[in-house]
Amino acid sequence: MAIPREEKIRKKKRIIIDALKRLLDNDVYSRITVQQIAEEAGFSKGGVHHYFASKEDIYLELIGEIFTEFVQAHSTLLEMELGAQDMAPISALVGAENFILNKRNIKIIINIILYAFEEEKIMKIVANYFRMHRDFYEGIITRLTQEGRSRRKSDLPSKYLSRIAQTVVLFIGLVESIDPSEPTEMDYIEIVKFVTSLLKG
Repeated sequence: MAIPREEKIRKKKRIIIDALKRLLDNDVYSRITVQQIAEEAGFSKGGVHHYFASKEDIYLELIGEIFTEFVQAHSTLLEMELGAQDMAPISALVGAENFILNKRNIKIIINIILYAFEEEKIMKIVANYFRMHRDFYEGIITRLTQEGRSRRKSDLPSKYLSRIAQTVVLFIGLVESIDPSEPTEMDYIEIVKFVTSLLKG
């Protein structure tokens, strides 16, 4: 049975996107060329352009995939029958897996943020994700307060607390990818549990 044309295109594009992802492990986006992507993917330069008009188009598709995965991970949590107190630590652990434990994602995120300052359409993608991520934490804090299960020691509004928690989790991942803790390996889960406890007060 012949493979549908759409499926063939999807697979070819997947190979090209994965090639860019591998190149980003060792270099920054601005220095990577279409020729390098083509060689890494096993395509000719013209072959890459057959599926993507420009390097930026490949990058935009990669960015979209990464943030879609993050959004889906949090959306799955919202569909589970969990109380607010259970939701917060699980959400934090999902964030830890995606941002802290996956160094490839951290490198791509760094590249995305750097490039986003030059490209408004990429900045919008980044901003939408971080806003959604913070709103998720804020929703947890609000629900805990409404249910009377939170005794926050801080008088800061929930949006401030959610931003603080989000920043700590993400920045730990960034710093660890640049300067890994030695000689003992840092216990990420304990750090995330502590950050989560700040949400619950």
